Amino acid sequence: MKKMKMNYQNKHINTILYLLSFFIPFAIFASYFTMHGMRILTVDLGQQYIDLLAFYKDHFFNPATYNYSFTNGLGGSLIGTFFYYLASPFNILLLFFTKSQLPIAIYWLISLKVGTVGLTSYYYFQKNYQKIYSLAGSIAFALSGYIIAYNLNLMWLDSLILLPLLILQIRKTGQKNWLILVTFLLWVTNFYTGYMALVFGFFYFCIYLYNHPTNWQKKLFNYLAKSVIATLLAAFALIPTIYEIINNKNSSAVFNWGIQFTPYKMLGKFISGSYTFHEMQTGLPNVYITVLLFLVSLTYFLSNKFSLKERFSNALLILFLFVSCWFNPLVLFWHLGQFPTWYPARFSFVISFLLIEFALKVLSKQAKFSIAQLILIILVSVGLFTWLLTKNRFEFLDHNKVLISLVFAALLIIIVAAFPLRNILVQGIILSLTIIATALNLSSSLNSISYQVNEDYSNFTENVANATTIIKRHDSSLYRLEKTFSRSDDDPFSDNYYGLSVFNSIANSKITNFISYQGLAHNSNAFINKFSTQVLDSLLGVKYTLQPYYGNDNVKTSQRMKYNNQLYRTDINSMAFGGDFKQISYAINQTALPLAYVSQRNWATNYFENEPIKNQQSFYTAATGDKTNLFTTINLPNAQLENAKTNGNFNYQKKVFSQTATVSFTFTPQTNNSYYLQLPANLTGKVASLTINGENVDIEARYDQVRLINIANKQKGKKLVLTFTLLKNKANLANIVIWELNSKHLTDTLIKLKENQPTVKEIKAGTIETSTFTTSGSQTLRTSIPYDNNWVIYDNGKKINYTKFTNTFLEIQLVDGKHQIKFVYVPHQFYLGLLISLITGICLLAYYFYHKRNQ
Repeated sequence: MKKMKMNYQNKHINTILYLLSFFIPFAIFASYFTMHGMRILTVDLGQQYIDLLAFYKDHFFNPATYNYSFTNGLGGSLIGTFFYYLASPFNILLLFFTKSQLPIAIYWLISLKVGTVGLTSYYYFQKNYQKIYSLAGSIAFALSGYIIAYNLNLMWLDSLILLPLLILQIRKTGQKNWLILVTFLLWVTNFYTGYMALVFGFFYFCIYLYNHPTNWQKKLFNYLAKSVIATLLAAFALIPTIYEIINNKNSSAVFNWGIQFTPYKMLGKFISGSYTFHEMQTGLPNVYITVLLFLVSLTYFLSNKFSLKERFSNALLILFLFVSCWFNPLVLFWHLGQFPTWYPARFSFVISFLLIEFALKVLSKQAKFSIAQLILIILVSVGLFTWLLTKNRFEFLDHNKVLISLVFAALLIIIVAAFPLRNILVQGIILSLTIIATALNLSSSLNSISYQVNEDYSNFTENVANATTIIKRHDSSLYRLEKTFSRSDDDPFSDNYYGLSVFNSIANSKITNFISYQGLAHNSNAFINKFSTQVLDSLLGVKYTLQPYYGNDNVKTSQRMKYNNQLYRTDINSMAFGGDFKQISYAINQTALPLAYVSQRNWATNYFENEPIKNQQSFYTAATGDKTNLFTTINLPNAQLENAKTNGNFNYQKKVFSQTATVSFTFTPQTNNSYYLQLPANLTGKVASLTINGENVDIEARYDQVRLINIANKQKGKKLVLTFTLLKNKANLANIVIWELNSKHLTDTLIKLKENQPTVKEIKAGTIETSTFTTSGSQTLRTSIPYDNNWVIYDNGKKINYTKFTNTFLEIQLVDGKHQIKFVYVPHQFYLGLLISLITGICLLAYYFYHKRNQ
């Protein structure tokens, strides 16, 4: 009875510790955001991920949508996107919230993931180390610097949940284990950080095998066989994703032997609150695990409880990981051949995990600290804090943050010097200090980050999605829609429309290159319809344009739609008024071509860097066969200067540096055509700002590029004052050009081209059909549908070949007669991967039942 009672009590205590391992980090993380209005949207989470999660929620019961979607930029597969951003099983939680509640849903989603990291890491630690210390280690990992800094990248957190389970299975190699399942989940839930966890797992296995060589051949075979089987099982996710990355991505990485930063600077990241917005962008690896566990982890290498062989091999591993943070060849290795754009050292969670395990080894296996270990802690503490307090070494640290960590270090030294480590009071104190330290670090770190108001997303999405849905009800054809305002580049995913914008790490580089030539704002993995023209909108099939509308100005302030910017587009005046909604009106572009249209002639296209007018003219000629020059230049008027002087050649300088200086050009359109102001690449929004008749115009781009600003339309005889305000001492306004678009000729040509064109409809995701139409002579069906080898095209039910139009879009050469074209997108790579996965699964099941029968 006494033994049964003890077992019951131990089991009860174990249950409590498991619950605490989840609820302590969950509560600390969730409480912070609860006290800040549950505002969790920031940077990419608010500008990219939430839109993709909205798409996930809208199409959960229609997974075929990921096959192909025109919400993905100008159009493309979303299979790779799904397996990078959306494959986490936690995302099912989103189905229990409305779209307007998505910010709150994401708050709960991330909080649950943080708690689960604590749970799985405790599950692993307690199997090898003392339970109270294991709880402290699990909390430190769940609220580590990596999670505090990168929790907004919620798709990466699944790998942190699975990492402790992976290491547990590796330690059980040669025995019955779940290595296949864990490896499979790491590949499928997020292949990117899953790759990082699996690479670390391989190194960890090598160290483990080196230190436990018994039956090493059996262990090695078991590990390799199960890893390969798991990878083959995940082929349905890996093969299409790898294909999309290779096919779509332009690698900007240039191999070099340089370093990212001076290595010793990483020491600053073990201090509480070592985080700012700059650190998110281009900072140091986030490896904070509390100063207590960091100092204890160092003593592992002086512990005689572990063999010299084990300590030496682990020292090589942790050294390799630290070097990987700053040595460029290794940075590329860990990040799949790319230097990270924002969020540096994305694999650094494995460093935190390994250091915590070193600390737990010491705390659990030693009765007390040796003199050498105490001296090491004291020397490191004195050296580190003296170094940090004598000079402001880092922008992300101040003396208060350093002093807080100093107090924790001092308390650790006193405790471990005075008491044995197995004392239950010592265990409780170290656990308590760990909880306090992680909570303080979370608060101090996240206080330096600004967050969006949840209602800004909800109000925007509610209004725009309502407008696009109503327009779809009245127009069942395939078209694109755009806005003169935006919340994010991924608005189409949240708001259910096909546009000219996207923000996706697996964005199609060929489309991005095309967009860059046409002059739209872009960077390596995103673009938006900013700086577009009537010509480009029409050729790309932008049939509807939304604008903010506050005619019925009885909207409550709390319900008002907020947006980041409003494009200066006077050429919307030439469109037909379509109607208005509560906060939005829309215009109809009568010259917008369908996404597939018959054209008479075939012209070669040549695009040139930073010459959008010439490139749009080339695109227009290729699409229509019309060689008429649409654009003509207008002489720039004489400048009027205020507190500015010039030395000629349009170089301007402030007379009095402390005062405002402006350079103005007064321009009066002589026709009702559209006029576009071309700004050179060097004239960025940091050099000068622009107003037109006193109205601010956003001229900022993602890269330094030539930009086109639509300054006039239907404004014949109306004076326009273009005013540049110098934001720096000097500004070079050379190469500014005013272009006049022959709007009438453009309209006449496109209206005539649209006559008798087939109707184009999207039957289902990845399937497009035209109505029946007749051709005679040499004609071509051109499209603004991106070219992809996975398209299968039928004419009257017979499979036909297709080519590239402007090296970007699909094009079909037609013969005389009647045609009914059907486009079907077939993701061959996904089906290949699925076949491999199914065959592997069948073989695995067959082996299991055969083995079971013969036992």
